[in-house]
Amino acid sequence: MKSEKLYPKIINFIKSKGFKELSLNPVINIKYIRDEKLKKYLFTFKDNKTNTTFALRPDLSLMSLIEFSKTKNKQKSKIFYSGESYRKNKNINSQIGFEIYNSNKKDDETEIINISAKIFENVIGKKGDISLGNIELFSSIIRQLGLPKRWEERLIFSRYNKKYFKEILERLETNKSLDENVELDKKLYIKMKKFDPNHIIANRTVKEILERFEEKIYFQPKPLNGKRSVKIIKEFLKIKCPIEKAPLILSNFFKKNKLNIHISKDYFPIKKNKIGNLTVKYNSAEVPEVEIYDGLVFSIRTKKSKNNNRSIIGGTFNSLSDSLGLRKINATGSAIYLNK
Repeated sequence: MKSEKLYPKIINFIKSKGFKELSLNPVINIKYIRDEKLKKYLFTFKDNKTNTTFALRPDLSLMSLIEFSKTKNKQKSKIFYSGESYRKNKNINSQIGFEIYNSNKKDDETEIINISAKIFENVIGKKGDISLGNIELFSSIIRQLGLPKRWEERLIFSRYNKKYFKEILERLETNKSLDENVELDKKLYIKMKKFDPNHIIANRTVKEILERFEEKIYFQPKPLNGKRSVKIIKEFLKIKCPIEKAPLILSNFFKKNKLNIHISKDYFPIKKNKIGNLTVKYNSAEVPEVEIYDGLVFSIRTKKSKNNNRSIIGGTFNSLSDSLGLRKINATGSAIYLNK
């Protein structure tokens, strides 16, 4: 079934579950784009009157949170949105999303996953697997390895970039410094100190770039016992199992490695291995493309292809509003990409 025919079917199904439509602005102030990797692919333009740089929206989930924050609504709210997102490295993405804002219960995560599964199986008409992970678990492990704080932060934030994450692990395993080319950074730093701090380069201000250089140049702590840390990280990321077995397998892993992390039987919002005909699995390596999630993450894809053109991703993002300078909004949601 073509995307244009799926659109009304999916939207009508979401509406039937009590979600209300939220209109989104087609452009975004780039101050809200914190993902350095994403900044490279923005379509940007400048408002000369206000000296503000804007971009065509690269993702609708981010826009939805910004627009909802303007409503001042502090009650639990079920909203949905639809439209296109734009990035230089991709075709125009047609996206439908639905989210629960001011969420405070694991039941909301369960509802989002169940609705996503029904859309995938019954509306889109596909057979597939649901893969569940948790960004918070990975972060908790990293923070218990006894690494310097900059190493902790780099490992957590590089998790979204597979190539760079692999490089960081290699440096950690061999107890090397976190950053290479420090001398070259010093020369660039001295040169850029003469620039206007508000000048924009590659969608970042000179001031932001200089701050990054200062971190790299003056704070170069080396890790202790990097081999042990990398061994634990790699073993954790290999854990993949039916969701019913996940709490026990994870608990045994944490106990074996003397990590003070407790996983209860109710930790995951889905506890059974099946939702309809979809198989539910836990995957420690589950990482979404969009760098907004900080807890639960999930994806639904067909069994035949990892890169099918109708995938669903989602999860929980309770800290995103804080990082954007917005009022506190706990949120969980799902995004459907119809032409991915």
